[in-house]
Amino acid sequence: MTRTATEHLRGIDRTLRFGAISLLVIAAAWAMRDILLLVFAAVLIACVLRGASNALDRRTGLGPNKSLAVVIVLLIATIVALVWWRGNDIADQAVQIADQLRSQVEQLWKQMAASPWGSVVAQQLRNAAQSARTGLTGYVPGVASSVLGIGGSAVVIIATAAFLAASPQTYISGGLRLLPVSWRRRGREAAAQIGSTLQLWFIGQLADMVVVATLVGAGLFILDIPLALTLALVAGLFNFVPYVGALAGALPAILVALAQSPNDALWVAFLFLSVQTLEGNVIAPLIQRRTISLAPALTIMSQTILGTLFGILGLVVATPLTAALVTGVRMIYVEGVLEQDEQSDR
Repeated sequence: MTRTATEHLRGIDRTLRFGAISLLVIAAAWAMRDILLLVFAAVLIACVLRGASNALDRRTGLGPNKSLAVVIVLLIATIVALVWWRGNDIADQAVQIADQLRSQVEQLWKQMAASPWGSVVAQQLRNAAQSARTGLTGYVPGVASSVLGIGGSAVVIIATAAFLAASPQTYISGGLRLLPVSWRRRGREAAAQIGSTLQLWFIGQLADMVVVATLVGAGLFILDIPLALTLALVAGLFNFVPYVGALAGALPAILVALAQSPNDALWVAFLFLSVQTLEGNVIAPLIQRRTISLAPALTIMSQTILGTLFGILGLVVATPLTAALVTGVRMIYVEGVLEQDEQSDR
């Protein structure tokens, strides 16, 4: 057998091995997809905590671990203070919002049932609700276990994030040992850049949420809409999820305003439209100049895919996960493979 044929067979062998390993990795990742999503959520929180502790360390010189402890204590103290200061009012307003939303839905249901076409739709919805109610009894244990599972997952995410933030280099170095020696330097650079990307994304998203909540709260207060504070907080929190969250945050405020008058509902809808237009064309670009930005189509596609596959958690982490993947592909494949091959061909 000639040397050329031998090299050709070796190339085929490497390709087949790479394909088989890739398929095994994809199959394993799909089998553990829920766990991997929780791990990424923990990594995201760990990057945020580590970024805050590093910033505090640079200004105070306390050291990484002491700064991290201070950040965690301050975060817990802030949450406790907010709950103690406004917790009862927010809880009462949340109950009022739920009651008003329920009454609005019932009123809309009656109006829909009174019209010829609406009665047909109402009958179909009633049949669907009856079917869901019939099967609900068998799902009660599953729902209870799901609630417990969500609480347990939250505890696991927070605890994992704290350990990752306390000693990130330990886990990064352990992961890099799985790579060939020649890849480890680039892998460490990619890990550092991904961490920085997640930190910048969170900072930008947090600033965006605060601005949206402030503008919506001021607008609802001027329009004399009840429960303005809680509705503004809901709008700001939902804005954590780009595009989809804007619609979800506007719906409760519009329904609450509808309880007062249709004109108030129209004004609230116009308020949210104006705030989101300002946010999308002025505020977000200004923030993204100092943080990171993703193409809108890429963001919407990632939310659609991950939201369909993983539900609410997939929808929440879709944007930061996409930002991390884009950074990793750019550094490892585009810059590390394609551009290196292009330079070697010159």
